[in-house]
Amino acid sequence: MNTDEKIDRPLNEREAAILGAIVYEYITTGKPVGSRSFVHKYSFTLSPATMRNVMYDLEMMGYLMQPHTSAGRVPTDKGYRYYVDSLLDTYEFVMNEKVSVREELIKREMQLDKIFSSLTRTISLASQYAGVVLTPRPDFTVLKHIELVLLDNNEILAILVTRNGIVINKKVVVSTNITQDELYRFSKFLTGELGGYSLFEIKKDMLESLREEQSTEIDTAMALDIAELALSESEDPDLYIDGVQNLLHIPEMIEADRLKGLLSLVEEKKVLRGIIEKTMERDGVQTLIGEEITEAEVSGCSIVTSSYKIGNRRVGVVGIIGPTRMDYKKVVPLVEYTGKIFSDFLTKMSK
Repeated sequence: MNTDEKIDRPLNEREAAILGAIVYEYITTGKPVGSRSFVHKYSFTLSPATMRNVMYDLEMMGYLMQPHTSAGRVPTDKGYRYYVDSLLDTYEFVMNEKVSVREELIKREMQLDKIFSSLTRTISLASQYAGVVLTPRPDFTVLKHIELVLLDNNEILAILVTRNGIVINKKVVVSTNITQDELYRFSKFLTGELGGYSLFEIKKDMLESLREEQSTEIDTAMALDIAELALSESEDPDLYIDGVQNLLHIPEMIEADRLKGLLSLVEEKKVLRGIIEKTMERDGVQTLIGEEITEAEVSGCSIVTSSYKIGNRRVGVVGIIGPTRMDYKKVVPLVEYTGKIFSDFLTKMSK
């Protein structure tokens, strides 16, 4: 049978079981897998010679590779992908890890920046890889309160507090003189009219709608102008990273090019943020393995992510970065469960 025919055919049950065991063995030991020791360790009812033939077939189909002629086999990105896909419907999560994620969240203060930092550290510690959390865009958050404070030279500090704890500070300059008493009245008016709406809804519809209404008590046009200026620039979501040092204990991650790329991710988050943002487009666990990530800075890595929600809206991402031979059996359920817990947490905060 020629190799072209074998490349396109699905794995049979025996091949799938052997591939899964080889990937697991390599993830665990980091050493190429040889046929003789592998047969004895995993109690396959095959001779070493038959196992070599199966490994050869898996290599010809692109699931394994042989780093050196005399060495055993290691998984390719395609082999890891098959292994991860087969895990997604079959994994179970250890209860004590579930509890650790929940308890860490509950123990922290109700300030979101500290919660994001704590969550990133928690998943890094639980996985022993690098944890990442992409924060929500402020536009998706619901306004709770707005306070306007007079500074110097007609400069106003607009403090926007959202239901889920995000505080946005914006400085606004107006062309006419204004008093703090007027700003108190503006603050009360804006909170009463705009509280309970998302920043996106306020910018899209509410400000224009309120301009059509008249008030004899305050200068609504001025109040709305200040609110519009405060909301005019959308902030990019932030990206928290923790545990990169965990990757420095993994031999293949400290090769010169990979180490340089990892360090650049910490200093310049734009590339990684772009990768993570794309994974928010779908529900559930998303996995990017090896060459599926085209950015050179993340060469030789895998990323496992899950979006988290406020209500039914996807607003951010939790994830883990590690080597292609990361412990997917542990990481995939950890990331999925953390995303669900954090979704529940933020949804309750937003009510």
